[in-house]
Order: sequence, then C-alpha cells, then structure tokens
Amino acid sequence: MCARILQQCESLRGGREGLATFLGVPEDELAEWVSGRSGPPRPVFEKAMEVILAEHDRRAELESKAPKRRRTDH
Repeated sequence: MCARILQQCESLRGGREGLATFLGVPEDELAEWVSGRSGPPRPVFEKAMEVILAEHDRRAELESKAPKRRRTDH
C-alpha cells in the first residue's frame, strides 16, 4: 500500500526527483520505498499522504465549481 501511494505521489509531484525533494529524502531511498522493497518512516509516509489529500481537496473544489449536468428524460 505504501508503495502505491508513493507512486501516485511521484506522479502528482512531477516525478521521483520532485517527490524526493518535497519529502526531504534521497532519491535512492525513495526508490526502495516505491519499489516496495522496504517502507518509509512514518513521518515520511504522513507527508506523502498530505500530497494525496491535497489532490483530493483540489479535485473536490473543481467538481464543486463545475456546472451540474442536467438529466434528460427519454
């Protein structure tokens, strides 16, 4: 589960280098965690979850501003 979350974070943060910088960890350590060979320390995992939650909030905000679709009866 940690590896999958970190993979999503990589995508959201513009790649491994961007995520490593954001998390404040070396890229080679991040590579170990992303591959699932080991897991990150709890503070690093919690910071990664902040990325996921921020994206969730961003998408929810976009959805709330989008015009509602009308249902048509056939």
